[in-house]
Amino acid sequence: MVMQIPAPQSEQPDAATPGMAVLAGGCFWCTEAVYLALEGVTRVFSGYTGGARETANYRAVCSGTTGHAEAVQIYFDPARLSFGRLLQVFFAVAHDPTQRNRQGNDVGTQYRSAIFAVNAAQRQMANDYIAELNATGLFGQPIVTEVSLLENFYPAEDYHQDYARRNPDQPYICAVALPKVEKLRHTFPQYLQTKESWEMPTSSAGYDLTPIDADTRAEMAKDLPAEVRHVLFEHGTEPPFCGGLLHEKEAGNYVCALCSLPLFRSANKFDSGTGWPSFWEPFAPDHIRELTDTSYGRVRTEIRCARCDSHLGHVFPDGPEPTGLRYCLNSAALRFEPEAG
Repeated sequence: MVMQIPAPQSEQPDAATPGMAVLAGGCFWCTEAVYLALEGVTRVFSGYTGGARETANYRAVCSGTTGHAEAVQIYFDPARLSFGRLLQVFFAVAHDPTQRNRQGNDVGTQYRSAIFAVNAAQRQMANDYIAELNATGLFGQPIVTEVSLLENFYPAEDYHQDYARRNPDQPYICAVALPKVEKLRHTFPQYLQTKESWEMPTSSAGYDLTPIDADTRAEMAKDLPAEVRHVLFEHGTEPPFCGGLLHEKEAGNYVCALCSLPLFRSANKFDSGTGWPSFWEPFAPDHIRELTDTSYGRVRTEIRCARCDSHLGHVFPDGPEPTGLRYCLNSAALRFEPEAG
């Protein structure tokens, strides 16, 4: 029998409210899969919150000692979907709010039940709704969900993004994530997207290429350093030989600093002597966009991220074999993710 969880009084959509929420309810693969299916949700990112930037990586967070929680950052259209509805799905479908530092077999503080409100209004709404649900006694035990104001959110490594959609046959996804999606479809069919949520534009490498709109890009960039925003949004160029990734030698991927889409591989990096990170081939051809750049009285080929349209650098026809190309990038436009393992 499916438990009927009432919606909060403020369930109705409100275009004046912020269109972003951060929720933690166990493994972010599963929570992400649930919210991607909701009508009005535009993007979902898996990541870490509650701890420091320096330890916001999967290996450290899995130790349970960093203070982070595995969480999802949900961007939604407040004219079509309310924060209250997100909370209703959170308590009814996404996880068990009576388990404090675990969800099923996933045990540790990183799997705690938590709501990270983006403002005081969200925090008040969450606390009021928890009190309302506790008063009904529907769960049989007190709700232990923590409610606090959001301080930061760090996107997880790219292989965690859209994980359930890209790996539907993975045993954990089959056993834990997909049953939650089915529960959502059975419990709240009226909340589902009319289009199958997993049928998103994907790249040749299997990554989500759904375009990110300007408002979402601006919200995502709020915590980025000014020099990074200057490169990504204002077509800036960092001084040569100054970028932090110029001399990076580890194996891994260079991903977009804004949306985490993989852009280049360390295996394709070379020392061009120009003072900027250089590559002879992108991660996948459809992960970047090429545009004609006529600034400064020259004709060049600009490179942008195919998902979020951020400026990355330029490509020139003076690179090594086998392509003969030199993708000249700003370190500020990239984030390096070491090879897993």
